Amino acid sequence: MDKQFDVQMIKANATTLGLIQTRNTLEQQIHDAEETEKSYATFLNDVFSTEIKYRQDKAKEKRIKEAGFPYLKYLSDFDLSFCKSVTKKQFNQLAELTWVEGVYNLILSGPPGVGKTHLAIALAYHACERGYKASYTTMQSLMQCLRTVEIDRRSRVKINRIKKSHLLVIDEVGYLPISAMEGNLFFQLISELQEQTSIIITTNKGFEEWAEFLDDPALATAILDRLSYQCDRIKMSGKSYRLENRKSFLKEES
Repeated sequence: MDKQFDVQMIKANATTLGLIQTRNTLEQQIHDAEETEKSYATFLNDVFSTEIKYRQDKAKEKRIKEAGFPYLKYLSDFDLSFCKSVTKKQFNQLAELTWVEGVYNLILSGPPGVGKTHLAIALAYHACERGYKASYTTMQSLMQCLRTVEIDRRSRVKINRIKKSHLLVIDEVGYLPISAMEGNLFFQLISELQEQTSIIITTNKGFEEWAEFLDDPALATAILDRLSYQCDRIKMSGKSYRLENRKSFLKEES
């Protein structure tokens, strides 16, 4: 039996077993093994290691895609020298993600431009890299999905994905008022996720203002009670990063 036939048989078997990367890189791996005179054990270990890394990378790509981030932000780009509301120690603790494992919530409050969304997305992206399932949504988009979950397949898929996530980012909470029906749907979701999914809330409202945009003091108290049971709150303040670093394409006359 010639070598080429052996290789084709191995590739066919790899396809049957779902070893896609092994099938695609088999010739190169055999060539490298022959060039470096690897032992059989080392060769097999390299084949399996390559396959495992391929699957891990594909799974990570899938988690990041399904998270629904509007854009990507990274912890490495978060400017602690500009955002002095978060200490270096707090930042490192957040990056460790033990709070996700313990199903703790995080509420980032403050005015626009102080880094709330950047930090929330960066933490969720970091969680995806570490093997956690994350979901991102704005409050307005979440309300749309909750209202239409029974009649719209895309809404149903998104809500089901949220319920299966380890970490949920709800951005821009409180920017727009919501109806009594939406408030009740929000309460039901938070209740269902309690002690099951970590939640990051970004908001421009203090706790005392939640009753206003929810238009129901009792409901606001019930939601905050569930969110703050296991929770840290970071009040972010300072100048707007976007305004301080504003870019312009118009040139001044010389």
